[in-house]
Amino acid sequence: MDFALDRQQQYSNKSIASIGVTILLHLLIGYALVTGLARDVINVISKPIETRIIEEVKLPPPPPQVKTPPPPKFVKPPPAYVPPPEVQVNVQPQPNVIATVSSAPPEPYVPPAPTPAVAKVGLACPDSTRIRQSLEYPRQALQNNISGNVLVQFVVGTNGQSRDFSLIRSAHPLLNRAALDAAQRFNCVGQGREVVVQVPFEFKVE
Repeated sequence: MDFALDRQQQYSNKSIASIGVTILLHLLIGYALVTGLARDVINVISKPIETRIIEEVKLPPPPPQVKTPPPPKFVKPPPAYVPPPEVQVNVQPQPNVIATVSSAPPEPYVPPAPTPAVAKVGLACPDSTRIRQSLEYPRQALQNNISGNVLVQFVVGTNGQSRDFSLIRSAHPLLNRAALDAAQRFNCVGQGREVVVQVPFEFKVE
């Protein structure tokens, strides 16, 4: 029973101490309000906070590196020139030789051949019109619908013989062959000199 009384007394002592502490806190708060201490604390807390931006300090760029040129290469000087030894050659004297120059006679002058004149085919070859009109159209060219114009040139000699047949304007090989064959059948007449004759042939599929 004494233990219970002691325990109850301890609890009552703690309660009295708590009440005393509470009363003391209220007194301090009231004193602070009266003296304006709390107002100063509020003013300090309510002051704006200043912020500063600290700029990064830029370091100066490093100095450029200077490249040291490599040392010059050592070039070995060329060897000294040594002239070759002189060789004495014994030259035998040559006997005097008399050369005989034969003068050949100059070649005789040959004048160039005169250029043949151009003559009309009807005058040099009177039957050329008849042969051209009766010329048969090449069968293979007719079947393949091949047309074209051919111009044959040849030379008529002083005796009326025809030679040097050539094509001034050509077409299909079948038409060229037919035109040359027809021109070689012409009976031409000499004109007293060589003349050039040109004969046109027209091949047209109707």
